[in-house]
Amino acid sequence: MKFRTLIFLLIVAVLTSTTATLNSRAALNNVELPAQVTSIPMLSGTKQAIGVAPGSQTNPSVTCNVATYTNDDFDGSSSIHYFDFATNTDHVVPGNGLDRLSDTDGQQIVFTQLDGTGDHIGIYDIASQTTTFIGSSGNSDPALGGNLVAFRHGEGSNVIGDIIIYDRNTGGFLPLSYNDVPDWSPAVSPDGNVVVWQTCQLDHASCSIYASALNSDGTLFRSHLVSGTGDNASPDTNGQLIVYTSERNGENDIYFQTVAGPTEMNLSIPGDQRDVRIAGNLLVFESQMADKSYDVFVYDLSTARLYQVTNTPGVSETLSDIVAGCNGVNRIVYAVPATFGDFDVYAFTFQLSESITDQLNDLTTLVGSFNLHDGTEKSLISKLQDALVAVNSSDTATACASLTAFINASQAQLGKKLTSDQVKQLVDGATQVKSDLGCQ
Repeated sequence: MKFRTLIFLLIVAVLTSTTATLNSRAALNNVELPAQVTSIPMLSGTKQAIGVAPGSQTNPSVTCNVATYTNDDFDGSSSIHYFDFATNTDHVVPGNGLDRLSDTDGQQIVFTQLDGTGDHIGIYDIASQTTTFIGSSGNSDPALGGNLVAFRHGEGSNVIGDIIIYDRNTGGFLPLSYNDVPDWSPAVSPDGNVVVWQTCQLDHASCSIYASALNSDGTLFRSHLVSGTGDNASPDTNGQLIVYTSERNGENDIYFQTVAGPTEMNLSIPGDQRDVRIAGNLLVFESQMADKSYDVFVYDLSTARLYQVTNTPGVSETLSDIVAGCNGVNRIVYAVPATFGDFDVYAFTFQLSESITDQLNDLTTLVGSFNLHDGTEKSLISKLQDALVAVNSSDTATACASLTAFINASQAQLGKKLTSDQVKQLVDGATQVKSDLGCQ
């Protein structure tokens, strides 16, 4: 159970309803995090090299057990690779040697292929090992979600480009953006119901974030401005929230809001943040450290907790992506600078479990939320404090005994100071802590 802060409670409301109305806008302006990034706990997990080879491996993407990336051999040829975590094997998507910029939903891989007529979008089916090309030339930078492929139409940095979606069910195309400036970096929610992108000036600066969402009746899409304040980048969506970075007052920070909008929330973290991506309740991004290099971090929206994934002074990880809750695990992929200006791709697989200290603090907060008589509250909290002291002293036996006393005291208040639901919450929480401690 998590009873962290006001922002946690508000985020829960966001995640449970895409149309929830968020009041108290002043309280949402900044999600305050610890003042020093160096105090953030390191996230436990398994690091794995998935694209370490001659040449450069970049632009990783991951969904469940499949990660894709671009392999550039520095000899004029580039190809799309995909790594299967279930078998720990690397595969090459058949192409013409001029393939790049891929995305995957774990079953299909979309990518950009260049030929004599320009850029084209290919959809590779992993099971059948076949590729289907869609649309005309001038299409690039595809993103995949549900039955939709979103891509940019218009080649070159100085060419006006629009965001187009392709429906794999119907074979139809639909333009989402209508303007006279370039659109870039489309992303699609896993269910295919929301598409986000950035609209920039010709110098690829002063960018705004836009989104299109499927209408409630399942027809067409409605487009709207998400953020026109600052210089925005890295839009992504899980179908309920839209996340992005924005440069304001000389610093890039992470912002997010519901698809319905319009309340904007900010993660206030020291230094610059970049390349934010969202999966489920988890954000992954790189944050600038004291030595100006960038490390990978994860922020859990459901608990309002920040974790550090990499700690590599002088080395800047980049282009991270994340998938959450695949077979009970979460996975990040990211690119790391190698020896000769090239990059390699790594994966980090992890599970999030609350520490014993956090669980005891949550239980203490929960007791306080019941507004009990001072004597009852103090009696219950004192037992949790005894357990916390014992845990910090590595005295498991005393911690277990204190938790048992807490359970007994909670049950003794059934029908008196505590309702049956309140007793159940306290007993369930303490029982979980005892299980995690290994109490007999």
